[in-house]
Amino acid sequence: MKVSGFIDLKKKYKVSAFRWHVVELYRLELVSEKQILAELNISRNSLRIWNRAYQRYRLRRYYPSPKRARRMKSKTDEVALLKKQLADTQKLLQHEQLKREALEIMINIAEKELKIPIRKKPGPKQ
Repeated sequence: MKVSGFIDLKKKYKVSAFRWHVVELYRLELVSEKQILAELNISRNSLRIWNRAYQRYRLRRYYPSPKRARRMKSKTDEVALLKKQLADTQKLLQHEQLKREALEIMINIAEKELKIPIRKKPGPKQ
């Protein structure tokens, strides 16, 4: 197999198609590494870097990315935080209701014992 057919692709050196074709040739071992390096005038380091990038690209769908895992974790953290805030808010609401009941009882006792009208009377004439 002739590797020189990829030289046209090499003119567009940054195009990933050239890199993927070269790496596939290298991985399938249809052509020796030395022949690929010699005919395409690529450094061994570049070929290995491309190979690692190709491997990461191929295996990406099988392993969750750290960003995705972080997002999933943050959603669970967010749910836990919201649950905690809800519990705190419910405690505060219960405390305020008890406080309101205590004030109502104090006002009722003061109106009965001291005979002082504390609450406003409903209606237009007060």
